[in-house]
Amino acid sequence: MDPIPADTVAAVRAATRPLVDGIVDEIRGENPVYADVLEGPEGVGIRLGIEQAIGAFLDAVERGERPGGETAEVWRRLGEAEFQAGRNLEALRAAWRTGTRAAWRGAADLAAAAGMPTETVIALAEAIFVFTDELASDVVEGYVRRQSDEAGERERRRRRLITLLLDADGADPEALLHAAELAQWTLPRVVAVLALDSDSAGPLARRLDVDALVGSDAGGAVLVVPDPDGPGRGVSLRHALDEGGSPAAALGPTVPAREAHRSLRWARIALELVRRGALRSDGPTRVDAHLATIMLLQDETMARALVADRLAAVDRLPDAERERLLATLQAWLAHQRHTPRIADELHVHPQTVRYRIGKLRELLGEALDTPDGRFELELALRARSALG
Repeated sequence: MDPIPADTVAAVRAATRPLVDGIVDEIRGENPVYADVLEGPEGVGIRLGIEQAIGAFLDAVERGERPGGETAEVWRRLGEAEFQAGRNLEALRAAWRTGTRAAWRGAADLAAAAGMPTETVIALAEAIFVFTDELASDVVEGYVRRQSDEAGERERRRRRLITLLLDADGADPEALLHAAELAQWTLPRVVAVLALDSDSAGPLARRLDVDALVGSDAGGAVLVVPDPDGPGRGVSLRHALDEGGSPAAALGPTVPAREAHRSLRWARIALELVRRGALRSDGPTRVDAHLATIMLLQDETMARALVADRLAAVDRLPDAERERLLATLQAWLAHQRHTPRIADELHVHPQTVRYRIGKLRELLGEALDTPDGRFELELALRARSALG
């Protein structure tokens, strides 16, 4: 930096107070976000910060040093305070640009009034811009530092909240409400839990138009979705899954927030059935759309035993005959033994239907003639289809 004459430094120092006033007035006039701020207690702190920055700048110039260093932490703390006050970074940058221009114009006017040559005015301008640029970096660093700290703390609090929500033993209602407040998450009346065939739900959560809680455990990633049956919520969830080419997902039933663990348990059962091919992957697969199949296949060993016990006689037939008889049995149960409708569905003659039913009576006995028997046969057919 070219040296700044001592009389220039002295002229600027003598006019520090009006220079600060000019900077503050321009910031207030051009940046509405800061108009009220500069009138209150925060404004006093900002004024002091500007005075300190001008003083540090002039002290360094007098010593022939590069301005900076001493006030760096002061301005980092200012950046932190701006984040904590809830003002965004772009507003802060805009105000800073305004202040920098005002500082330069004020210093240039003082230098010109003192009769300083153009070269000196240019040197002063360069020094001011270099110095304010360094201070701006300090302010942004402080802002981002606090933002990062807050984000980390918020994530920790949200992880604590989702742990409480998914606790099968149930959390104390007051503890749950307090945890939600700390996590800055409004505790909804109802939720549903989305179980993902993935280790991370973060990317999906960022594509949603709702503030969902993200979590994971040994069973995989989960999302706690507030008000899952709200307007457009299902469409939003499908689009978010489709856009990211997300893995298989299952959405548990809608439950009161304190019963989220129940929604997770059913979602995990459904997701396992999707992995095995027993349920189709339907972005997401909804538990409430497949309740019968999920209930039937919760215990796969028992489901296989039901199939083996009720359909064993049919399963021993040659493939073609077996499939014809099973299709006929399914249609017969679905159409409540109405032969014409069964014939229409299977595209065969009614007499063919009667022949096949006669064959099924030989194989299955009285199971066709009792309500319990027909119910168990229908369950066995469902289980056989789902088990593949």
